[in-house]
Amino acid sequence: MRALVIEQYGPPENVLRLEQMPQPQPKPGEVLVRVHATSVNSWDWDSVTGTPMGRVTGPFKPPFNILGADIAGTVEALGQGVTTFKPGDNVFGDLSGGKWGGFADYVCAPAGVLALIPPGLSFIAAAAIPQAGGLVLQALRKFPQLGPGHTVLFSGAGGGVGTFGIQLAKAAGATVTAVDRKEKREALLALGADSFIDYQSEDFANASERYDLIIDVVANRPAKHYKRSLKRGGRLVVIGGTFSSLIRILAASPFSRGKTLSILPYKVSPEDSLMLAAKVRPVIDSTFALEDGAKALRRLGGGHHIGKVIVTMV
Repeated sequence: MRALVIEQYGPPENVLRLEQMPQPQPKPGEVLVRVHATSVNSWDWDSVTGTPMGRVTGPFKPPFNILGADIAGTVEALGQGVTTFKPGDNVFGDLSGGKWGGFADYVCAPAGVLALIPPGLSFIAAAAIPQAGGLVLQALRKFPQLGPGHTVLFSGAGGGVGTFGIQLAKAAGATVTAVDRKEKREALLALGADSFIDYQSEDFANASERYDLIIDVVANRPAKHYKRSLKRGGRLVVIGGTFSSLIRILAASPFSRGKTLSILPYKVSPEDSLMLAAKVRPVIDSTFALEDGAKALRRLGGGHHIGKVIVTMV
């Protein structure tokens, strides 16, 4: 089988290479999946380029030789004890809790992280959902009363998390502000955002507006900036950001005085993926063939994408 292999940190064009490898065989409890599509996530970028966040699980080299967590494909074979699927089933799921391996023609995945792809959902759309969708759905659950009259701000709104989050928050009746690069403005307003802030020319923390909920995927500011942007009783949920900013938010959390600052503990959930598949429309920025995987990583790492970047195998 073909696979994008990595052995050291660096620019994706320099460290990712396409190789022929033996097809894996499923162990007990695993499913062999022929991969049709894999989405690219920020965790892939961190694990390729060796950012401080990426080195948490691999201080000196990438933790896995084949990255890629969000997959959609067809069941080829079952490991001992698997009864929930059969060969020929179309499945999707997030492999980030295990050995990853989605940037390949085949991967063995624990049966418990997979779900059947609903009828009518393409492999590309299915691959876009699990991780980004699960992250924002679990973040929104931290503010379970969300509804009409509440205000939500998504910082880094143009990626997968934000494009799913805008749809979910609007469906709940909230008023949504999207923060990202100016070139994403029209697309995010068309998706349902009520207002837009270009972070390159305006800092939402310096504005007079206060929010019930802030979800930030690129947290890179002092905790005090978030506190002054929240209403009393409001909550910040951080999904990603710089290592130093996450430490500062954790340190400030006990002293937030009627406001809650938190970092999301993400849990892989095929049930969440199924729920999202019925509620949201994945926004697909671009697709790349497996042999162009480095270009897909570069597209995501450049920050100009809107929605999800997908790698396809067939």
